[in-house]
Amino acid sequence: MADFEKDNGLEETDELTADIIELDGEQFEIIDALVYEDVNYLALIPYDENEEEDEDAEIEFIVLKEVEEDGEYFLSTIDDDELSDKIGEMFLAHFDEFMDGFEEV
Repeated sequence: MADFEKDNGLEETDELTADIIELDGEQFEIIDALVYEDVNYLALIPYDENEEEDEDAEIEFIVLKEVEEDGEYFLSTIDDDELSDKIGEMFLAHFDEFMDGFEEV
C-alpha cells in the first residue's frame, strides 16, 4: 500500500486546477474518481507541470482503491484482475461520456 498526501496548498478559485497527490515521492494527477460497491477508486496519471498536452495522445492511467486502516486512508492496488478490469472499463466509459459532452458543444 502506498501512503498518499493530497496537495492542499492551492487556494480555491474559479480556475480549473489539477488535483495532485504524492505517492512514494512521485506526483500524480487525479483525473477521475468513482465509487463501486462502497469503495472509492481513483484514476491517476503521472503529473508533470512542464509537459505539453498532446490532444491526440492516448491517456494511460492507473487505478487505485482507497482503503482505511486504523483510521488512516491509503491507496492500494486492486489485487483481483477481474475487478481491476471492470473498474478500468467503468473509468473508460465515464471518460467517453465526458468527451461526448464536449463534442456536442
